[in-house]
Amino acid sequence: MPNNYQATAAAIRTAYGHRLRPADYRDLMNMHTVAEIVAFLKETDGYGELLQGLEPAYTHRGHLEMLLHRNLFTQCLHFCSLEHLQNTPFFRFFIYDYEIRELIKKIQLIPSGPEAYISAMDAWLSPYLSFSQEKLARAETTEEIIAAVAQTPYADVLKKFSRKGDIVKNYSACEIGLRACCLERILQEAQQTVRGEDLDALTNLIGEQIDLINLINAYRLKKIFSADEDTLREMMLPIQGRLPKRICEQLYAAPDLAAFIEVLRGTRYGRMMDGLSADAPESVRLEHAFQLLRWKSARSALHFSSHAAVSLYAVHVLYQIEVRNLITIIEAIRYGKPVSYIQSLLITES
Repeated sequence: MPNNYQATAAAIRTAYGHRLRPADYRDLMNMHTVAEIVAFLKETDGYGELLQGLEPAYTHRGHLEMLLHRNLFTQCLHFCSLEHLQNTPFFRFFIYDYEIRELIKKIQLIPSGPEAYISAMDAWLSPYLSFSQEKLARAETTEEIIAAVAQTPYADVLKKFSRKGDIVKNYSACEIGLRACCLERILQEAQQTVRGEDLDALTNLIGEQIDLINLINAYRLKKIFSADEDTLREMMLPIQGRLPKRICEQLYAAPDLAAFIEVLRGTRYGRMMDGLSADAPESVRLEHAFQLLRWKSARSALHFSSHAAVSLYAVHVLYQIEVRNLITIIEAIRYGKPVSYIQSLLITES
């Protein structure tokens, strides 16, 4: 009988029980300063320990946002430590995501010299990365970046794009290649660790992520740049998600934005565009719909699966959304946005 690591799954569900509820969000949206938000979060079960040493009146917005992102990472590390899953296939998926972020950050900052990356890097990640962050920081050329990650799957991706030209100028295509590499690795490792209905639940969640990334990117490219079919194909993750290939082809081949949306409406994702708040622009409402579906899918997987791999991936999605909600509130309050507008952007329980 396969090991589902049910103790870890149970701990994840218990921790998720401390999530922010609709009443918490209502209180937060009616606040006026970062200090008020910090003081409120310090009294919650989910954030009290994280923020216990902070003085609300002297907490900078940027520092609070950094702590929220770092907390998401350390929570996942904690869950993996409960049954010593750190080296079990699949359970490093969230670390892979941070590795990609650091590599993309480094590529973007090459023209500004090593000092620019050193100032921007998340140094606290260093013990968990599969490559030397110090070596990456010192790199001044594409070749030196590739050498810094030589023992990882990312090296082959970077070599491929460096042969095509300047990866700094084409960093968007390079990012897509790195993220595709990461997702392929996650899917392969999922096959090694999870079986049966749990594997179905996990691959559905991963497929959802792939679809949402591609749909959002395709919509933006059509809306802002009137991008053609070839451009869309180049900018999409080259991995099959939950959408049938035939539907993806129709979306990319749509001659204009109106035709694209018409095809989208016929998909399981497009049906969520109806009944949404009209307070926000169409693009915001569409992204809200996609994120809402992602949230619902993750909640369902967390509820029905007892496998730790499914639970960890699901709760990572859910915590990402919660952190995004908090940062949305912080930024909206900073710019004096009305509560109704903030509400239209949040992904919360009904």
